[in-house]
Formats: sequence, structure tokens, C-alpha cells
Amino acid sequence: MVAQSPCPVNLDRPGHSRNTLYQPAVTAGAGENKYVPKNALLIFLIASVLTVGVIVGVAGAMWSDLADDEQAVISGLWASLGGYVVITLAYLLVLIGFGTNWLFSRYVTPLKSLAEDARVIAVTNSAHRPPMAGPSEVRELLGGVTLLAERYERLQHELDGRVREAASALEDEKHTLSALMSKISQGILVCNLDGRILLYNHQAQKMLEGTIRSSGAADWIGLGRSVHGVLDEHQINHALMTLMHSRQRGDTDTMVPLVVSRGGGQILNVHLVPISGRGRGWHGYILTLDDVTHRVSREASRAARLQSLIEKQRSASAAIRGAIEAILEYPDMDDRSRHAFHRAIHEESLKMGDIFVGLEDRSSANHDGTWPLQDALASDLLAAIQRHVHGILDIEIGVSVPIEPLRFKVDSYALARSMIFLINQLRHACRAESITLTLECGAAFANLILEWSGAPLYMEALQGWGNHNVMSDRTGSSVTLFDVIERHSAAIWPHAQTDTSGPSLHLVLPLSDSGPAEMATSPSAAVDGIDFDFGLSGHAARLDDLDSVPLSRLSYTVIDTETTGLDPSAGDEIIAIGAIRIVNGRILRQEMFDALVNPRPEISDESEAIHGISQDMLRGQPEIEQVLPHFYRFVGDTVIVGHDVAFDMRFFEIKEKSAGVRFSNPVLDTLLLESIVTPNQEDRTLEAISRRLGVTASGRHTALGDSLITAEIFLAMIPLLSESGIHTLTDATKACRGSRFARRRY
Repeated sequence: MVAQSPCPVNLDRPGHSRNTLYQPAVTAGAGENKYVPKNALLIFLIASVLTVGVIVGVAGAMWSDLADDEQAVISGLWASLGGYVVITLAYLLVLIGFGTNWLFSRYVTPLKSLAEDARVIAVTNSAHRPPMAGPSEVRELLGGVTLLAERYERLQHELDGRVREAASALEDEKHTLSALMSKISQGILVCNLDGRILLYNHQAQKMLEGTIRSSGAADWIGLGRSVHGVLDEHQINHALMTLMHSRQRGDTDTMVPLVVSRGGGQILNVHLVPISGRGRGWHGYILTLDDVTHRVSREASRAARLQSLIEKQRSASAAIRGAIEAILEYPDMDDRSRHAFHRAIHEESLKMGDIFVGLEDRSSANHDGTWPLQDALASDLLAAIQRHVHGILDIEIGVSVPIEPLRFKVDSYALARSMIFLINQLRHACRAESITLTLECGAAFANLILEWSGAPLYMEALQGWGNHNVMSDRTGSSVTLFDVIERHSAAIWPHAQTDTSGPSLHLVLPLSDSGPAEMATSPSAAVDGIDFDFGLSGHAARLDDLDSVPLSRLSYTVIDTETTGLDPSAGDEIIAIGAIRIVNGRILRQEMFDALVNPRPEISDESEAIHGISQDMLRGQPEIEQVLPHFYRFVGDTVIVGHDVAFDMRFFEIKEKSAGVRFSNPVLDTLLLESIVTPNQEDRTLEAISRRLGVTASGRHTALGDSLITAEIFLAMIPLLSESGIHTLTDATKACRGSRFARRRY
């Protein structure tokens, strides 16, 4: 199968980029790209037939009025001069053709282009203005259209301002919901009854996508995607049926717990809660997610240790019991035998003691849950200590933290109380002054250094302080300094004065499992990352039944690629794939795909000059056979959209066998669609289309940047398609096949 291109392309032109195709070519003298309107040809034929008909009719009438001798004279003249008459008639037809072409090029075509510009202004881009060109009559009309456009734009701006004011309260609610969802420790998914995701938070995304995304086998979650792609559909349906039966029995319990096992050994504790609509019906459900993989693993380890203890204890108990029963049954046994049994009892008793001691040690090492710890930024923790010290001890301490954000898992209150205790002790015992608190970061630990000017602290004094109470726990029991240190898995020791620094006290704390990189997206970025669309709560459109679904209600993946060249059949390969999703008429900027691909052929200088991707940038990147299955999962069951998308699809098609995936999704091409809604425009570059539709063309010649521009163009084009009678995917597909540009093959 050979993919079709929308328009002829010069593949041999050095440095040619497919996204700079379609320069102004629909003009006179453009060769095969010159387009002659059907109406112009029809008018030429009609004018020619009428002219010839009039001449023939007049000549026939005159001929019938002539006498026989006059007809004989005319016949003689025709025999000698008839050729000149035919030539004159041919010239007349040529003049009619030129006149018709001049009329259309000077008046009709500009008027049709003006009509398209007016439609763009009215439907898509009120800031668009047609160029002032053409004869005076057309320019006068252009002036009137421009005046109307300016007044329309002014009214639209006023209306937009009122809409923004009315939507401000809703926007505040959205930000409040986003902040709330980002702070909840559980993963949250809100779905409609079809299982389409209406809302998700960062915790759910992290939990379900996890760290396996880099392997190419990740699960994608996002608005409009099916939750059944990440959670077992049968378990969810079972939970919904359980709720339905409970409701029919009059049971008020509206929650079903589930335990879901996923790939990689992940175990999730899931609770499903239905969302009630009007009346007694449901229109969706909420899923709360807790990752209990480590907890279950710990419980399994404890169970294994307990089972091992039972087996060892049973063996030892049996041996002791047997020895005692032998002594009781044979009271007259000799001293040597009795001593052997006594020795056996003693040895087995020691074994049982060792078993219990080992169990106690392991239990202490795995002790958790009695002291709740929370993730905290190091800067927040040190600032809290600084405030507590000032508020309680009425002294100022200096604080220094690294620029890169660090995260601890701590009880910030207990740690702050411990630091206050230490500082107060240092003031009295070491006459500490000019106290500073500095944080130094290591690979897995952070060193919290308490430095002062004054007498040094010795280990013997610190040992005595360690047993002092610093606070009370939740049960009212006293908590010592060493209790706090132990339960944070920390270490503490004093350090003598050096030539460059005063005496100090070092407290080493382990960093949280969520490192600095994750801190860049949470929690502040997570607030902006929450996205939702309750407009998807209705039943989702199915790709096999799209005759009645409006284009604006479908889900799309807008794609673009960068390649080593323009000829996929000759061995050129993809070096970058970018994609972004459109759901319910909205670009989801949080859900994008951006990947570099390591190709087999080298990148030419001409190609690098266009997209800026060098061979060095691609070293160590995965090959297309690894990236394409990952991208296939991202696309899912959406409609694929692209600009000159046949080019991209041809590259995917060539790699179908080696990558093991085949894209059978419906495909729409923005170039073909644009040629349908504005057939009389001359400039068809991506930049020109962007200007006409009011789209900012930034980030050009990057896969992700071009896919974003194409997505905005496509959304701006949907109202124009509707005005042209193209409302559904079926309509758009048929119209694309009829486009005059849909004939190039890659």
C-alpha cells in the first residue's frame, strides 16, 4: 500500500522541508498547479456557442434572402476566402477565452477569495483582514468588508470580556478543585459509565503510569481515555453490579473495595463510589487508589518469618517434649542417659531463645506505622525550625539550604522540637552564640549541620542528652531525643572545631524516595497539572459509529514527525515524534508525546539545518521499534490528525512489521481540509494558514511544536467545515478524497 500525499512535492530538492511546501502556486503560470475554475470554462463554452450560433444564424438568414446568382457569387468567394473567415472566427473564440479568463481573474476569483476571507472572519478569526488588491470596484468592496470586520471584532471583544467576567467564578472553583485534588495523597479517577476518564490527579497519574513509561510499555491515562486500559474491566464491572444489587435491596452502602493486581507486581487498593445523577440513576463513578505493593510485600515477609518461626519452634518444642516424656517414662534410667536428655532440653531451649531474639530484631528493623511521617521540603522544614526557635527561645539563627529542592520524610514537629532542645542545651552547656543551621545534600542522605561559636560538644554529653524528653507522642508517652533520631532512621554526632569552622553537631537524615526531580512537578506544579472535563460525562463516541457524531465531540491525536529526509521508501527514517491530544474540542497541553528516535542512517547537514536535531543529540535514544509501540498506546482509539499526514503515516507503515504495531485509526489531513474550506486562497504554507485562522505559529520545525500548531489550526477549522456542510468524520473523509491536492504518493 502506498500512502497518498495531498499535493505534488519535489523530493529531490536539497534541504526541502515538507512543512514549507505549497508556496503560492495557484496563480497564472504555475504549471500543473494552475487551477482553472469550472465556472470559467463553462462560461467560455456558453459564450463561444452563443457567438458561433449568432454568426451562423445571421449568415443562414442572409443566405436564404439572396438570389441564386448572388448565392453563386458568395459560394465562389467562400471557396477562395473561407479560410480567412475560419481564422477570424478562431481568433474571436480566443478573444472570448482571454476575456473570460480576465473577467474571472480580475473580478470573480477575488470575490470568491473575499467570500472565504469573510467566512474566516465571521466564524474563526475576527482579526483576519483580506489584502487590499484588485480593481477599484473590488477594493471598495474590501473596504466595506474591513469596516464590518472591525466593528464585528470590537463587538466580539466586548462580548468576550463579559464572558470572561462571568466565567471568573467558575475558574476560581476550578483552581480550588485542582489545589484540593493535588493535595490528596490518594490517586483519584472520575469516570463516566463507559469508563472514560473525566478527571484525574497527579497521584493517580504517577501511580498508574509509574516508572515503566521509559520502557515503552507504559499505561497512559488522560481525559477521554478508557480506565479499562489501566484497571481490570471485569473487576470494575463486578463492583458496579454489586452496587446495583445492593441498591435494589435498599442497602445504603455505596462503596465497593477492590484489590487490583497490575503488571510489574503492583497491587492497588481501590474503592469505587458511584456518582448519582438526577433522580435515582448514576452517571459515573469515582475510583480512589492506594498503592499497597510495599505494604503487602512487608506483610508477606512478616508472614514468611512467622511461618519460619512456627516451624522452628515446633521442631524445638517437639524435641523438648520428647526428652521430658522420656525422662518421665523411664525414671530409673542411668545418670549418663538422663544427662544426655537434660543437655538436649537445654540446647533446644537455647535455640528457641535465639529464634525469639532474631524475630524481635527483625521486627524492630522493620518497625513502621507507629510514627506517621510526611513528605516535607527541606526549605520548609528549616524555615519551620527557624520560626520555632525564634518563638520559643527568642533567638535568631541563620539558615542555609541548597538551591535545588530536597524532600525529607519526617515528623516536622518532632524534629523541630528536637532541634529546639539541642539549641537550648548548647546555649547553656557550651555558651553557644551565632548559631547557624546548614543543609548539605548527598546521594541518599542530607547532612543537617548545627554550628556555633563557643565551647565544643563532646560525645559523652550528647549521650546524656539523648535520654532527655523532648515531647510527648499521640498516646501521651514521653519521647526522648534518641527516640526521634531512631524513628527517623537518622544519626547524630558532634564535630570538633576546625581552622575554618566552629564546633558543630551533625544530624544525618535520609532523603525521601521522591527525589529532587519529582519535586519539580509536585506539589506546586501538580496544581496546574490537574485537568478535568465533566462535559465528557455522556456516552463516548465510538469510532465504528461516527455518522452522527459532530467533529467537535471526537477525540484526536495530532501528530508530527521530523525525519532524516523526505523519501521513506529510500531509507529515510523518523528522528522525532511529537503529538498532543484534543478531547471535547480542547487541546490537552498536559497530555503530550515528545520522543527523539535514534535512526540508522546519518542525518544530513541539509536536514539538520531545518529541524536542528544533530546526530549527537540522538545518541543513546531508543530506536523506532521501541518508540513506535509506546506511541501506539498513546494514540489509542483516537482519530489521527496531521498536516500532510500521509507523509508521517507512510513512515509508520514501513515500520509496521518490525515494530509489531499497525495504525488503523481514521486519519484527517489539515492541508486537505483547508483546501476544501478555502479553495481560492493562494498561499498554503503552514504559516499562511496559521495567519488566516489567527493561530500563532511558534515552535516551528520541531515535532511537538508543529503538532501543537496543527492542533490549533484544526480546532479553528472545525467551524469553517461546519459552514461548508462537513459535520462528521464521515463527511470530512469523503471531502478529503475529493480534494484536488489528494493525489501525491510517497
